[in-house]
Amino acid sequence: MSHERRARLVEAIVESQPALGDFVRRQPHDMTAGSWDMLSYSFERGFEVMWDNARLDPSGLLLRPLLVLWRQSVELSLKAAVIVVAGGLASKAGHDLTKLFAQLLKARADLGYDDDNDHARQVQGMIAQVQAFDPLADRFRYPTTRDGRPFEGVAVDYDELFQAHWTITTWCEGACLEFEETQGYG
Repeated sequence: MSHERRARLVEAIVESQPALGDFVRRQPHDMTAGSWDMLSYSFERGFEVMWDNARLDPSGLLLRPLLVLWRQSVELSLKAAVIVVAGGLASKAGHDLTKLFAQLLKARADLGYDDDNDHARQVQGMIAQVQAFDPLADRFRYPTTRDGRPFEGVAVDYDELFQAHWTITTWCEGACLEFEETQGYG
């Protein structure tokens, strides 16, 4: 079904050569434009759709794109939560998931929330594991390090990857909801 559709699209390309229209263009009514929360949610959904396909792909070719979506989804979830709770990101937020989570925890502590519990430590541990494995946010996107050394292969437990994603993003969403409720926004 999908293969047939791709074949028809290629056929349309061949017939319409050499010109194509603008395949990327501005869209004034994009629901993710300007919204950290909606963009985060869109990557969460993208991860879930890719997960459905990657775990069934015996070649393993979808693993790295899945991990890129996983990491980007988690990063956007953390950044969206920091923006809600702290009112903005630190100037050097970057791609360091551990620093982003620390920023979120500090913002919550400054507001009187108590995150000294096993659940928060579990989330922090998952984030630290991925950050240590991919410290520059490039291991899943490229075949080599910046100086040309090949990255070693990557293996994942798909179910645990999904559970870690759900746990982290849900914790961030919960942090936002708790903040909004206690601040009278909800």
